Amino acid sequence: MKSIVIDAMGGDNAPFINIEGAVRYLKHPNSKCNVILVGNEGILNKELQQFSYDNNRLSVFHASQTISMDESPTKSFKDKPDSSIKVGLNLIKKNTGHAFISAGNTGAVMAYSLLTLGRIQGVDRPAVGAFMPHDKGTTFLLDVGAVSVVKPKNLLQFGIMGALVYKKFHRSEIEPKVGLLSIGEESEKGTSLVREAKRLLESAQLNFSGFAEGRDIFTDKFDVVVTDGFTGNVALKLAEGVTSTVFRMIKKRVNTPIRKLAALFMRPTFNDLKKDLDPNSYGGSPLLGIKGISLICHGSSNSEGIKNALLEAQRFINTHLVQDLEEGIAHSLESIKFTKLDEEEITH
Repeated sequence: MKSIVIDAMGGDNAPFINIEGAVRYLKHPNSKCNVILVGNEGILNKELQQFSYDNNRLSVFHASQTISMDESPTKSFKDKPDSSIKVGLNLIKKNTGHAFISAGNTGAVMAYSLLTLGRIQGVDRPAVGAFMPHDKGTTFLLDVGAVSVVKPKNLLQFGIMGALVYKKFHRSEIEPKVGLLSIGEESEKGTSLVREAKRLLESAQLNFSGFAEGRDIFTDKFDVVVTDGFTGNVALKLAEGVTSTVFRMIKKRVNTPIRKLAALFMRPTFNDLKKDLDPNSYGGSPLLGIKGISLICHGSSNSEGIKNALLEAQRFINTHLVQDLEEGIAHSLESIKFTKLDEEEITH
């Protein structure tokens, strides 16, 4: 049986939330993998006493150090060789575990995953993807924070990987519609970076559907939207902020007897909507382009988010994500002719 490794000490509410999420996963009817909790053995074993679970499917692997949310990834990699993130990823490298999950320091998870597991051939830089909900499903947005400044060829690689992940996540054989984030649909709009990346995406073996605008992320116009990590992270955080603000504004305005009565009848609808927009419903964000499965969860993840991240990791294990990404990248790049500009970081 395959095993999923959890950085049990990572996240705002660690380790309890990670443990509770792991136990919920093990009790889920679709659960097929074992779980390895990595962290302070004494603390984890004490917390585990509060739960009932299958001892044969959950184990603890000791790591004496923890990386805080504000620590430098580069410095901690050297100064904390026994951190729960580093120890957990080493278990993946040794094939003791087959996927890694952390709600801890995002920069450390990205840097350590790359340094420990290495890159897939044909991928210069990794990307983090996030599923953005809309009324007909989800749009897969990448990169949302791994690489701030990119080359045109990086955006091509993101598009290839994003399309493969979307098909696996949705269990679909239909080629996803891939869009490139810009400031308008017209071909002459956008920066030099997006115009050159558009040429590459058009020549790739993808269902490339042109430029996407920010509003398109929250519709079914595109299945995958590609951008650099700086812009993608801004879009992600903006969406999260708008969602929380809208719910606060609605709550504030339910201030009369009639509105309170109406809200009572609408409560199931609001609850469903809140669930659909909750990042915990989608588990973790996969770090793509590395030779392994590494999922990054929100620091504020609850046990539902950790459970769903485990189910997502299980799906990627069972569908041979890394192998398919390697093959997909190699196949798609066969027909691409790169220019000198494609190899340069374009900032205008």
